[in-house]
Amino acid sequence: MSLILVRQSFAAMSGRHDLVTDFAAGTYTDNGANVFLNYGQKMLDRRSGEALPLRWYRKDMLAGEYSLSTTLCRSIQQVWAMAAGYDRFELTKKKQSWLRNEYPEAYSTLSSGTPAYYCPKDSGLAPAQATLTSGTYTTQFTNDFEDLEFANSTTYTGILVMPPVDMTYTISILARFYSPTLANDSDATFWTERHPDLLTLAGMWALEGMVYRNFSGQREIMAQIDEALNDIDKDVAEEQAANVYFLEG
Repeated sequence: MSLILVRQSFAAMSGRHDLVTDFAAGTYTDNGANVFLNYGQKMLDRRSGEALPLRWYRKDMLAGEYSLSTTLCRSIQQVWAMAAGYDRFELTKKKQSWLRNEYPEAYSTLSSGTPAYYCPKDSGLAPAQATLTSGTYTTQFTNDFEDLEFANSTTYTGILVMPPVDMTYTISILARFYSPTLANDSDATFWTERHPDLLTLAGMWALEGMVYRNFSGQREIMAQIDEALNDIDKDVAEEQAANVYFLEG
């Protein structure tokens, strides 16, 4: 189901036909409804538990590289590497402090090798330095800059891979991601496709809190959402348990 169909449902269920235009003509052009649907979708992402599937982000890292970034990432579960002609293998997760201690030299000077470790990187600067760029940071400091995302730290989530790779590897990050923003009528996400009823409810939840300040009504809607999400989690748990007859040692 595309965004426009969910928006039609939201306008009908909430009674807020003013949040769409051309209601009588049946076109349901956005006139504010998308704001509530996107707030609601973000809430569903955060509250979904196992309901929202894990996704893969895959990208090649070239020889000498050690940093990889992506957007909309909530939590990284696994990182794998694979080079042409070699088997894939999983990287070991470490804290960033461990990597900084284990590889204390400037990252660009390290010897390349088979990647073994990764860490989700804290790549942002303090608010006082948030406007610094790769071209201006030297006005305030000159070293220890290689793990930073200048000007993009609020947008990107990344990992450090150590040691720097010695050939081209495809790095596969298995993670939970936020759903992309719904903007165009034809846009579709996990929630519009699989659970448009929940997205409609989530939009109404946002409306109750942001406009009406009706927190009692919000709680009632949230109870419906949580019950539905719990049922989805049960389905996921049943699927994961299917044909599992013993515990792994």
